Amino acid sequence: MSAHTSIEDLSQKTVIVTGAGGHLGRAMAHRLLRDGFRCVLADKNEDNVARTLALAGTAGAARGVAVVCDIRIVEDRERLIASAAKQPGTLFGLVNNAGTGKLRPLLDESVADWRDTFETNLEAAFFLAQRAIESMRPQGEGRIINIASMHGIVGMNNLGHGARAPETSPGDRGPVRCSAYTTSKGGLIQLTRDLAAAVGRWGITVNAISPGQIPHSENPPSDKEGVPKGSGATAGTSGKTPGLGDTLDAEI
Repeated sequence: MSAHTSIEDLSQKTVIVTGAGGHLGRAMAHRLLRDGFRCVLADKNEDNVARTLALAGTAGAARGVAVVCDIRIVEDRERLIASAAKQPGTLFGLVNNAGTGKLRPLLDESVADWRDTFETNLEAAFFLAQRAIESMRPQGEGRIINIASMHGIVGMNNLGHGARAPETSPGDRGPVRCSAYTTSKGGLIQLTRDLAAAVGRWGITVNAISPGQIPHSENPPSDKEGVPKGSGATAGTSGKTPGLGDTLDAEI
């Protein structure tokens, strides 16, 4: 943000954040609100997204709107975009943060798991971006951020995930994996490249962030174990003193 951009200017720019009820989504929403943007916060869990808005304090009350929706559903996506369009000013940004994934023995991953994961992590991201681009194009600017994963770039190493992703499973069903999650995040990275090449001509940028494990109050860092963001697994308390690689922003 340049020295000449005021809070008043940014309050006329709306950013949609999906998965805003989770730890990472909450932290990003709070930062955007703190910087002065107007935010439409989406999550399918009403209590979680309401808490995100409440914890944002006066900034949330002044410039935040919560939308309870399931981004896999076309009508819910339309309702989310419509809510953003009702805000003062313009739709400036979209953060495709919502994601899901399940750890399963390799030979037990199901069609239902794959469809649910791809509908959330990839299909919804594209169609929300498509609708957002329609709004951004006439104004000649826009920002789309896709939250991918390091596991969309490199294969998951079971040895780094300890008891959550063992090398063997009951009934000899293979190592515990999250193949749908990792593949969908790889697709999201490629989608980012494709969209960036398509819409840069209209002043819209599209970028991806590929985090690894993100420590937070319910998922502290551990020397022996980790889990990809969005996998659905929950870490236990390690009792470690925060150190190198731990969370820098207390809101996460």
